[in-house]
Amino acid sequence: MDKSIISIFYFSGTGNTWWVSERLSEELNKLGFRASAYSIEQVTDKETAALIQKSSIIGLGFPIYGSDAPRIFHDFISRLPYLEKEKPIVGFVTQMAWSGDGMNFLEKELSEKGYRIRWASEFIMPNNIAVPIFPLPYVSDYNKFIPQLEKRRQQISDLCVKIANDEPYRQNSGRLAAASAWIQRGPFRLVHDWGRKFWSVDEGACNSCNICASLCPVGNIEMQHGLPVYSDQCVYCMRCFNYCSAYAIHYMGMKNTRLEKTRPFQGPTADFRPEMLIKK
Repeated sequence: MDKSIISIFYFSGTGNTWWVSERLSEELNKLGFRASAYSIEQVTDKETAALIQKSSIIGLGFPIYGSDAPRIFHDFISRLPYLEKEKPIVGFVTQMAWSGDGMNFLEKELSEKGYRIRWASEFIMPNNIAVPIFPLPYVSDYNKFIPQLEKRRQQISDLCVKIANDEPYRQNSGRLAAASAWIQRGPFRLVHDWGRKFWSVDEGACNSCNICASLCPVGNIEMQHGLPVYSDQCVYCMRCFNYCSAYAIHYMGMKNTRLEKTRPFQGPTADFRPEMLIKK
């Protein structure tokens, strides 16, 4: 095991966690580590185990959904190999505003497998939720994201210095933060499966481009007779809605009238493409 190797595993729906993972890797490399970031959609369980075996520090990152991890990341955690010797974790989440306890709620599950959270951080990123029932505003102008991303760059840099100095840091790891997280996590888990059934397609608008099905991280969308058909495994990543070329996907039967004025969120920077996250 090389003490300088850090392997970062992340899930990203529409780019925010991808951006943080890549910046984290870049900053760690500047500090003398050999860090690499891997989308969990691009590595097999065998490849993940091999990378963990040779790494001294493991990174885990995901977007917060209702103070919870996406189901796809929960599944990834459940498949992580058990370690004979404990290894430190740098854990991070991306969020719109607040998550309560970030990724600290996974501590027990991770520690049982030999992964010890030593660093945990939360990154407030642009809102990627553009469905019409969501009341908060969103923007898709990359230029408007620049000030926020600059603040996140500094936050990432500060975190990396702590890692390099082996200085532990756990943002929002106390009991109050854990208790406050359940304000969101409890209701979110209760309605999670119920909310999966409300995706629909405007057959008149759909152009059968297959983008939604090809981008789905869990194979929840199948093209039938030229139209996408949803199953019951949605993880709320927002790719199908945000990247539909015809704006033909609706939620709860509603068309998003805001799309007549602006496109949905499609990453924090113009160089992001969701295809970058998928195994080729």
